[in-house]
Amino acid sequence: TNDLDLPTLRVLEEALIAFKGCVIAMSHDRYFLNRVCNGILAFEGDGYVHFSEGDYDYYLEKRNIRIAEKLASAQSLKKQTEPVLTRKTKPASKLKWKEKKELETIEQDIMNAESEVKRFEAMFSLPDFYEKHGTQINQLTKELSDAKQNVERLYARWHELEEMSKEAGG
Repeated sequence: TNDLDLPTLRVLEEALIAFKGCVIAMSHDRYFLNRVCNGILAFEGDGYVHFSEGDYDYYLEKRNIRIAEKLASAQSLKKQTEPVLTRKTKPASKLKWKEKKELETIEQDIMNAESEVKRFEAMFSLPDFYEKHGTQINQLTKELSDAKQNVERLYARWHELEEMSKEAGG
């Protein structure tokens, strides 16, 4: 769809919408996907393939809900298991100076890490991304994955520091 002028693109969209069969279309044009698709087969990385009925916006909404649920579930599990282990292994103590400083700056670190993820995701969504960066796709995908893991690690550390602060009465 990148190389089509708008009138030609509209004719293609109308033809695909009117077509009664099945079409597999790949595009970075979200508007196009929202207009013509009634199902999304998404290759989300790490070998995970997901099918979602509906247009692209609906797929993104459901994907964000799945991610939030996964994160909440992981944090809930951590809340259930970690306090029991920490109470048995060490008594509550005040946060050390280094931990206090880390707690003061970790929110900004999380915001920076999330910005890095958004930067990568924006880069991947550019219409000419794969054309310009074809030889770097594997490296950039790994960097995006690492950036996402860093965000998760920072959230886990923030939660840990908050719990330590509460236990210490601070």
